[in-house]
Amino acid sequence: MSNTFQSLGPLEFSELEHRFGKENAITILRTLERFEGVREERVAALPVEERLRNVFRLMKENIRLQTRH
Repeated sequence: MSNTFQSLGPLEFSELEHRFGKENAITILRTLERFEGVREERVAALPVEERLRNVFRLMKENIRLQTRH
């Protein structure tokens, strides 16, 4: 059994929806937003594609800041 890492980006919401179903894809998006501290009332009006791009951008930035010495 090999331990391989697959990159998540760029990932489109439609890919999540196709793989996990619409409700589960929305749950995944909301979970990522909560984990990164995004308040749902600030992004609720945005399309899910934009919300997913925003949360991935935020995750990448947070990782960059945490690994900077």
